[in-house]
Amino acid sequence: MQAEEQDPDKVWSDTVRREATPEEELASRPGPTASHRVRGEQTRLHPGLIIALGVAGLVLVLIVVVTFVQWRSQAAAQETLRLNQEAQRQAQAQIEQMQREALARQAQLEAEQQRQREQRIQAFNEQQRAADEVRRAQAETAERREKAWARYYRPPPQCETAATMECTNRYIRARRVFDEKFAKGEL
Repeated sequence: MQAEEQDPDKVWSDTVRREATPEEELASRPGPTASHRVRGEQTRLHPGLIIALGVAGLVLVLIVVVTFVQWRSQAAAQETLRLNQEAQRQAQAQIEQMQREALARQAQLEAEQQRQREQRIQAFNEQQRAADEVRRAQAETAERREKAWARYYRPPPQCETAATMECTNRYIRARRVFDEKFAKGEL
């Protein structure tokens, strides 16, 4: 009971010799002292320190906000860049597809033109062959006709040396009869 009545500093000082009181010792210690209670009392902070801590907190919040905004801006820019690259890749793919289709159409058009040229050449060649065949047939027919005429008509001996009207008329009549028979295929 005596210890309770005695001054706490004195009791403590009896066991350990002290040079300072516990409040002085706390004040001399480094580190945060703003919220420590010492024997029921709160230590007061200096007003400049409170302002500095507030400003530091605001600066820290500002730094966090700016960093977040920069991060979001960078992420948005990267996404925009990625989307632009994807759009460019798709546009390039479309251009290449259109070029392939245009080349295919061009090749198809050239093949069609070549086929038409070949058809025209073939038709021309067939016309030439047909014309040659007609000429040859006409020549054969003319030759056969002349041979048949030579066998059919023999002028009388008096018409071989003289060209009289009677000889001419006889020749014309014989030629008409020959033409009719030749046309019918009788000769």
